[in-house]
Amino acid sequence: MGSSRAAVVVLLLLLAVGAGIWYLALGGREFIESTVLGGKEAVEVELTFTYTPVATSPLRDVKVDISVSARRVRVRPGIEFKKPMVKEGPEDKIRAVAPGAEVYFRKVITIYDEEGNLLFNRTMEFTKGTDKTIIIYISADEVRGDKLLIVVDIYIRVELPTPRGVPAPSAIEVSIHREVETSIQR
Repeated sequence: MGSSRAAVVVLLLLLAVGAGIWYLALGGREFIESTVLGGKEAVEVELTFTYTPVATSPLRDVKVDISVSARRVRVRPGIEFKKPMVKEGPEDKIRAVAPGAEVYFRKVITIYDEEGNLLFNRTMEFTKGTDKTIIIYISADEVRGDKLLIVVDIYIRVELPTPRGVPAPSAIEVSIHREVETSIQR
């Protein structure tokens, strides 16, 4: 009876050691995080751009409001880190006040962590004047500290339609540089 108890204890001990090795070295942790816990930990950075045309006849300028938030989240399997997801608003605000206008937006978004490490750098181009929300997921393993510095450079060119007889098209060019420091919410 004593030897059978010892055999059970040894078997349980070997099972525990095997489970530990699987968890730590053979991908068990990633498996549990992705299936049981609902994914990997990430930092979700959300940038919202709201455009406001200034003066409607003729259009003279474009105001841009930028809001930024960052929070720690668990992401579902299949989410690609550092691949921006863009959600557009329903209305092209620029063309609503200047029908026929040619619109070009270039956004350069750069994100640094608290220690100054580069986490994200991307140039994005758009040809619609709709409000946009850009969501970027960054692996939490890469982020050092609890703050992010988001640098946004925006270049906007709106080429207004010209009436007949006017030699050159009228254009509006706007350049914006913003640096926003934000804390990562838990």
